[in-house]
Amino acid sequence: MHTEYIILGSGISGLSTSYFLEKLDVSSIILDINNPLSGSGSTMKSAGIISHFFPFKEEIDLVSTSLQFYEKIIDETSSNISYNNSGLLAFYEHSDQEPLQRFLDAMKSANIDYSLLDPKELQNRYPMISISPNETTIFSKNSGYYNIEQLFPLILKQLANKQTKFLYNVQITNIEHQNLFKFHTNQGTFTSNNIIIAGGAWSNQIANMFNCKINFDTYSTQATIMSSSNSSTSLSSLPIIYKTKSGVYGRAISSSSFLFGDGSKKYYNNPANFISQTDKKFLDDISQHANNFFPNQNLIHTEKNWSGLFTSSQDSRPVLGKLDRNIFFLGCYNGLGIMLAPGCSKLLVDYIVDNKIHDNFSLFDIQRFNK
Repeated sequence: MHTEYIILGSGISGLSTSYFLEKLDVSSIILDINNPLSGSGSTMKSAGIISHFFPFKEEIDLVSTSLQFYEKIIDETSSNISYNNSGLLAFYEHSDQEPLQRFLDAMKSANIDYSLLDPKELQNRYPMISISPNETTIFSKNSGYYNIEQLFPLILKQLANKQTKFLYNVQITNIEHQNLFKFHTNQGTFTSNNIIIAGGAWSNQIANMFNCKINFDTYSTQATIMSSSNSSTSLSSLPIIYKTKSGVYGRAISSSSFLFGDGSKKYYNNPANFISQTDKKFLDDISQHANNFFPNQNLIHTEKNWSGLFTSSQDSRPVLGKLDRNIFFLGCYNGLGIMLAPGCSKLLVDYIVDNKIHDNFSLFDIQRFNK
């Protein structure tokens, strides 16, 4: 089977890249060693959060493109999946004024609706939330979240309807490269003119098959759902919360449960050996954070805990571009692939198909590390 592009990786990067290729009438096949709905990739481990809280306008622009992508998918399928425009509360310590100002300047330049809340305003608006007197609170109005367990399968279904071919549990036995790339696999032989690596934590292992190298760090993101025994108040109307100092984030799951996560644990082993689990230290730390946030809710752990892998570049910004002749890469979303990947896919596809270089492209181009 021949195609113009073989995309290696079926997470949100691979799917959105295939979508934008199809929009330009360019064929692609997606190959993956796992099933994206049940494997250890990061997409299905995501909290589905879409936030405009970034220190750079360019990332905010990517988020806007990603949000348009999801809205288009939902519109094309006439689905009733909705975006929960809950808003986001970010908590900054008073001593961190310089980094805080970068966030505020970026959001202002991108025309993002935000406001600073003093402790009294926060208490009036969200009486169940408690913060330290040494913290500043920023409210980002347009941030929100999707139910990823509904959204991601919908994207897969829509691409399948467009005749995009997915092959999972693929084992590559040999790759030949002369005029074309020729993949010999346990599911047949595939040829293509171009390769796009969108394999998340597996990307460097994939790149090695083509004698290329991608430098990034790998982290484990852990998450848990906690439940409240206080039936007199509802958690469902609360915004997303984000502690900038610790990296802890959370959002409502239901009226009585709240998801908490943290992506600060570095992962050094082979991603193929990764086991989705949470450690006791994480659960203890999250329990403390949760009950500091909501001191009157008596939040306790449920049985649902999980973890996934994500990658981060040297400057903690996304990476995309050309690795070698007809070999391309995108990734390193710092755990924020749901927010950033479709925006990066659009930049990359416009570049490699139409040679259209957007103003933001050079900021994310992998060649920036070779200068």
